Amino acid sequence: METEDKFLDAAKRALDTAEKNLDAGTVARLRAARRQALEAGAQRSLRPAWLFPVGALAAAAAVVTIATLLWFSAPTNNISLQANVDDLGLLTAPENPDFFADLEFYDWLDKNADAG
Repeated sequence: METEDKFLDAAKRALDTAEKNLDAGTVARLRAARRQALEAGAQRSLRPAWLFPVGALAAAAAVVTIATLLWFSAPTNNISLQANVDDLGLLTAPENPDFFADLEFYDWLDKNADAG
């Protein structure tokens, strides 16, 4: 750390001495180049200041939209719907009207089948 500080001090002194020996035209060109670089840097630093929040909002909106689409387009349980349609076909079949006479028995059988 100490040797680095010594080096920086020596470099600064050498550059200051070299600057004093420059002619007026070179000094004017260096000042113009320095001013131009500072102005370009100031203009460049203003652009990303608004870009990041807008980009973050756009990304968040895209994530919410995709999540919503995926949530509502999830496949439904078609198996239970098919089973209900098959049961409806059994109940409405004209061949077996005796089925309706014993509905209480079938209900009891269904409840006790789970228990046993």
